[in-house]
Amino acid sequence: MAYNYQQLASTNLPAEIEMPPGLREEVEYIFSVTYTDPDAMALKEFAEAAATVIERDGRSLGTYPPPQGHEGLREFISSELSSNRGSDIPADNIFLASGAGGACQVFVDAFIDPGDVVMMDEFCYHGSLNMFLKKGARPCHVSMDQDGIIPEELEKSIQENIKNGDKPKLIYTISVYHNPTGATINLERRKRIIEISNKYQIPIVENESYADFHIDGPQLPPAMIGLDADGGVMHISAFTKLMGCGLRLGFGAFPEAARESLAKVGFGVSPSHLTSMAVHEYLKDNKSSYVSGVAASLRRKRDAMLRSLGEYFPPSCTWTEPKGGMMIWMGLPEGTNTWDILEKAVEKGVKYNPGPIFKADRSGGNHLRLTFSHHTPEEIEEGIALLAGVFEAEGVI
Repeated sequence: MAYNYQQLASTNLPAEIEMPPGLREEVEYIFSVTYTDPDAMALKEFAEAAATVIERDGRSLGTYPPPQGHEGLREFISSELSSNRGSDIPADNIFLASGAGGACQVFVDAFIDPGDVVMMDEFCYHGSLNMFLKKGARPCHVSMDQDGIIPEELEKSIQENIKNGDKPKLIYTISVYHNPTGATINLERRKRIIEISNKYQIPIVENESYADFHIDGPQLPPAMIGLDADGGVMHISAFTKLMGCGLRLGFGAFPEAARESLAKVGFGVSPSHLTSMAVHEYLKDNKSSYVSGVAASLRRKRDAMLRSLGEYFPPSCTWTEPKGGMMIWMGLPEGTNTWDILEKAVEKGVKYNPGPIFKADRSGGNHLRLTFSHHTPEEIEEGIALLAGVFEAEGVI
């Protein structure tokens, strides 16, 4: 008799999150995932760095790594945060994780209980949003503009929640080249958000996964973890998008006061120690030049997508012109249902992210996210032409 594993399945699984089925389909033109730019990857040099570190330090793979991950890489991250993000964070206050998502999951597991209110951007990266939803959190989306989350709206919403007896647990924001809108919170606004955090004693979790992807325009303001003097900011970033999504390597940084709570969840699932060794060996000597090469490649792809949108979509549609990151945020005429139309796009061989996946209440149906890192400029134009044809056939444009 065959085993019935459905009867044995846990009854304590996380809540299922509805997502458009088309996102699971294989297509030729993928504008729905922020993959590592394959045309910028330094495969030969990375392979040489991996071979070097295995030959030199391979015996260390015979034992388990430190609880917070490879010490050399954490020291490198500490140095990078100081020189590039204006934040002096000791290596001992950094932990390695399985991508930025792994670091986010650590903070969710350490601090979120079912029913907790979490303040977040008006549109929030669906991977993070779904983590909070699966834990039973109640997201409270706060209005955004071209400079990110609006402090006045944040404080107003916090006050309303407190008045209703629901003091928010965390403020979660992607503060650099925001996913999905591309917005970056400016310096004065960062300071104001920190003031609000301190005033109401609600910690901030800032996700800076795209901080290495400056293409052009003004330099980035300092990270909020470095601007805050009261230990109220926790920080997330990653090497996944930079070096290779398959590497699954990210990190979290935290104030000392948060250590005990994070240690109770064991700082999450550690990434491969071999991956950490190889990435550290390569980046310690090559990061600056590699990041410059990635920016040059992404610039060509971004420009190709912007040209294609201008050629194939009418003025009734709007889109951002990002100065960094890997995505463009698009607005279509009111009443557009990007969730349902995705199925028609998949039939034509192209995928995008419908706007509603970035909101807990699944509103925002006339928005979509397009990513430009994965394809060549020529492929981007082909895919955008197909996508425009889909929306034209649906009577949207």
